[in-house]
Amino acid sequence: MTPSELKQARLKLGLSLSKMAAMLGYEGQHAAQQMRKMETGERSIREPQRRLMEAYLKGYRPPDWPQ
Repeated sequence: MTPSELKQARLKLGLSLSKMAAMLGYEGQHAAQQMRKMETGERSIREPQRRLMEAYLKGYRPPDWPQ
């Protein structure tokens, strides 16, 4: 998954940077910033995060999915 594909997936899912960061396991005040770095290519997208994104795009929703 490329940084551009990650951003498009987030937008398709209707999630903000902060909410998407939380869904990928980032916490704290810099979580959204880390997400932004992944979308711009400054930070690599790890395999577990790629797999989660693909599952979310296929319809998987964990119990803590944002409303």
